[in-house]
Amino acid sequence: MSVVSEKNRIMIIDDTVENLSLLNKLLSEQGYKVSLFPKAELAVQALKVNTPEIILLDINMPGMNGFEFCNELKKDEKYRDIPVVFLSAMQNIKDKLNAFQTGGVDYITKPFQFDEVLIRVKTHIKVRAQQQQLEENYRRLEELEKRVEKRTLELEAANKALEASLEKLQKDEEAGRIVQFKLLPANNISIGDYKFQYCLQPSMYMSGDFIDYFNIDDNYAAFYITDVSGHGAASAFVTFLLKSFINSCRANYHDKLDDVIIKPDVLLSKFNKYLNQENLDKYITMFYGILVKDENKLLFANGGHFPFPFLRHDGKVEIIAKKSTPVGMFDFTEYKNVSMSLPEEFTFTIFSDGVLELFPERDIKKQLAQLKKLVDDKNLNLCRLVDKLSGRSDVPLKDDITILSISKGDK
Repeated sequence: MSVVSEKNRIMIIDDTVENLSLLNKLLSEQGYKVSLFPKAELAVQALKVNTPEIILLDINMPGMNGFEFCNELKKDEKYRDIPVVFLSAMQNIKDKLNAFQTGGVDYITKPFQFDEVLIRVKTHIKVRAQQQQLEENYRRLEELEKRVEKRTLELEAANKALEASLEKLQKDEEAGRIVQFKLLPANNISIGDYKFQYCLQPSMYMSGDFIDYFNIDDNYAAFYITDVSGHGAASAFVTFLLKSFINSCRANYHDKLDDVIIKPDVLLSKFNKYLNQENLDKYITMFYGILVKDENKLLFANGGHFPFPFLRHDGKVEIIAKKSTPVGMFDFTEYKNVSMSLPEEFTFTIFSDGVLELFPERDIKKQLAQLKKLVDDKNLNLCRLVDKLSGRSDVPLKDDITILSISKGDK
């Protein structure tokens, strides 16, 4: 005996008791749960309690006949999809047509053939189950489409918000870039006998590199080059702090409060402590120099800056090597001054380490040798040099690049 789910409820409506008994026995033995009704009116009330999977419906009954019952059934959205198989001893075409026109799915003639009844019941229950599964799949698909549509709208809104944020960030960075570049000194100027020129090309909108030079008084002029760890806005903000710090030292000197501005070792040490106290998680390399005008002397302190400066004079180029620790890395670091007399004619050139990224060689000695050859050119154009080394002027740089040149005499 085949096993049938109890969900396969069959409602049988027939005013002939013998037919009800016969169908009940046949279908119950196959595992169907059968409900029997001798009148259509009773079946209408029973529908509200248990909804069957299929209805076997006699046509000719006293009171409400099968056609009338089926018409009422199909009017109700809750029951209209229940398959109705008509039962009748009549063979005329009109009854069969009426059966299908009122919503029936099949027609079984009496007397019943047991195998025929079982096959048709099983077939229509299976078709009904498949239809319900399709409807459920369609419902789930609609629900999924709605969720996808909702998620799509959410993503579109998020993308628009992100685009707006990026646009605002870009505008902020552009504004920051303008401010930062306004803090740079005028290019190609002379302070006393010394000529200053520079090239600064950031890898992003804002630069972690920075340079400055300025006259202090009749005796001194100052210059520095710095490279903040990292790139972009966060690093650029440290250069703002440095500029403010330097300006404060200049003001103190002119107000005769201290002479830190002309003491490279003290200046680097004080800014080192300042960065450590601020906990910015940033450090900088910095070369700070003082030109003593009347003595034509350079006094400097190096805060971990590399590559070391190059001094070209008398037909030769030498590297001014002085190792030390970056500023802001350790709060206990102390810096020392180096004093050196300058030739009457010279060019002093300092690079930020971004320039090393432009060389195909990865060996640092070979890179420094290449730089040494470049600075030996008395007609060296700083910004054209960067374009030449990078290969193309429109290719984004991997790192900020800054070059500062100080010269005296005809070189």
